[in-house]
Amino acid sequence: MTALPPVQKPRRRTAEEGALGGLLAVIFWAACGITAVPLAGMFTLISAMGTQGAFSAIADSVSGSALSTQVLRLGLLPQAMLFLWAASFVVFTILKSRHALQVAPGLFMAWVAVTAFCQFSIRSMITPDGATLMDFTALLPGILAQVVGAAAFTAYMRQGHRPRFYFVR
Repeated sequence: MTALPPVQKPRRRTAEEGALGGLLAVIFWAACGITAVPLAGMFTLISAMGTQGAFSAIADSVSGSALSTQVLRLGLLPQAMLFLWAASFVVFTILKSRHALQVAPGLFMAWVAVTAFCQFSIRSMITPDGATLMDFTALLPGILAQVVGAAAFTAYMRQGHRPRFYFVR
């Protein structure tokens, strides 16, 4: 009689030291998405209106002193800061640059500060008699959640095993 070959156990895939994976990969791909969406919008606007038309459309929408224009400008500041963080994180990750361990958390904390400032500013601008303590209290849960997220990201980048082994250059 012929013997059956032994059944091999499936091998577990293990992450190599310094490989992009786990939570670091999730953060990287999220940063790629955050970077891609505004770029796609900009390129779509340019393809539809041309370079000069796109520039004029953007300049016209954010210039002026009307309340809606001021709110738009304040609403775009956190998005621009988040784009700056995401684009720099993507570049640092591709280059495996050690600077990511310090710069990315700093930019993320700056995004939280800019977001809080803009939210408080918009709230005080749209309140006819000026913002009260209760108006600002309504914003605190969202801002505190962002602070917790920034603290967790900073701790992960500074103390996490994978980031310390991935960012080596």
